[in-house]
Amino acid sequence: MKSYSLWIDKKKQAKIYQKKLVYNKNNKTVLIKTIYSGISKGTEKLVSSKSVSKDQFELMKAPFQEGSFNLPIKYGYINVGNIIDGPRKYINKKIFSLYPHQDLYEISIKNLIFLPKGNLRKYILTANMETAINIFWDAQSKSNNKILIVGLGSVGLLTAFFFKINGYKNVYVFDNNKNKRKIANYLGLNFIDIRKIEKIDVAINTTANYKVLNSLMEKLSIEGKIVEASWYGKNKGEVALGGYFHSKRLKIISSQVSKIPKYMKNKYDFEGRLKLAIKSLKNSKLEKLITSESNFFDLEKDYYKILQNKDTIMHIVKY
Repeated sequence: MKSYSLWIDKKKQAKIYQKKLVYNKNNKTVLIKTIYSGISKGTEKLVSSKSVSKDQFELMKAPFQEGSFNLPIKYGYINVGNIIDGPRKYINKKIFSLYPHQDLYEISIKNLIFLPKGNLRKYILTANMETAINIFWDAQSKSNNKILIVGLGSVGLLTAFFFKINGYKNVYVFDNNKNKRKIANYLGLNFIDIRKIEKIDVAINTTANYKVLNSLMEKLSIEGKIVEASWYGKNKGEVALGGYFHSKRLKIISSQVSKIPKYMKNKYDFEGRLKLAIKSLKNSKLEKLITSESNFFDLEKDYYKILQNKDTIMHIVKY
């Protein structure tokens, strides 16, 4: 049989390749037909522009990627699929996996994460909800803290939503893009003009803009903290470590989904966190975060347009 997958062939050049796939039925793996994959815009933009530094090539490697960050690469980590071959008890079960954009693939049974029955579209938010959960854990906020989340892509919105479903009442969100305000309001999040907020206990930056860090320092309370949730790759910027950072005894905390915080490791492993992410997506309103869609075989021509669209929150790819 034939399998098709999306590769970043050269810098900013997407290509769909075909290869022969032979699946021999066994009791250790299953054959998956992809239903949807999702484009995680921020990360895939960095990868496709060759903005990952060499010292991070192994550390930042996605579980099922092929090739190298030096390109070419088959990259992605959001895949909702249907089991079409393998042990009988698994046939037609729907799963989430951290697999790239590919229409047909074989995967180990130990990597199967089963999805609830019903509408599957929202589960392309699973990987980004995992990131949101890690940000929540890394913040170690108190329930009465005043929290500001800046940047309302999928990660920022899901982080705010996760705080909300965990009972945090004093959470505010902001984005310069006013279109994001509508979705924030739809999800019941408290959108605020960033100029009108002060005395923040925890600020979370998901904008991939260093300048935001500097502007937040003035607004933080004494011993407040910033959780930096962006991935900058090779990009460098200046962070002002004098001024408010020093006088207010502020903290800057890195959040990265590839590591579970030490204090949570007794409660969650990677599979447990993934299952928590799926459980946290049960609200059907979250499907509103899927703002655009296309067909897999159109990705060669559409991929970079999707990455550049400032209004895209999550893009769903249909197979």
